[in-house]
Amino acid sequence: MDSHFLTRRIHSLTGIVPVGLFLVYHLYLQLYLHSGAEVYNEVVNGFYDSPLAIWVLVIVVYIPLFFHAFFGIRLIFESSIQPSYTYFSHLLYWLQRISGIGVLLFIIAHVWNTQLGPWLAGTWGTHFEHLSSGFADPESGIITKSVYLLGVLGAVFHFANGLNTFSMTWGIALTPKSQVRVRILSILLFIILSASALYALSAIW
Repeated sequence: MDSHFLTRRIHSLTGIVPVGLFLVYHLYLQLYLHSGAEVYNEVVNGFYDSPLAIWVLVIVVYIPLFFHAFFGIRLIFESSIQPSYTYFSHLLYWLQRISGIGVLLFIIAHVWNTQLGPWLAGTWGTHFEHLSSGFADPESGIITKSVYLLGVLGAVFHFANGLNTFSMTWGIALTPKSQVRVRILSILLFIILSASALYALSAIW
């Protein structure tokens, strides 16, 4: 089997499973922001206190994410747009790649802001307070809000739109009719996950 073809398949797969599924789970946890600091911190710390947490993060998130990001950047320079693409397909093609780079930068900032930063400052465990204070800061709050708004929506778009390429790469949607159905599904998924994410963030906005 052609190595490039295999790489594209694995790259597409890691974007949906497990990274995409972890994104959905992560967005679900953020809904607890509306339950207040005590409940939110308890839920988040409950995950990290699990003896399996570090293995889940490394095996299910970090390694697949590193692979997906590394080969995603590589594919940006190797891929070419098909002449048969419509204007809308061209737009999605470039938005998928731009959002991928943006989401990678956002994840780095998010990990620093919520993981490494608090750990180095000795405030690990107060996740709600750390997030809410960053959003409420009179000087940098607007920047934090903008970064999280664009980052979260970009991540949701990259995942939802990735379903299109995943379904075609893996031979799930090869006919025009099936591709339309997958595209409708991806749009609905984007709307639902975006609404969920924005609702969660509204608790500390």
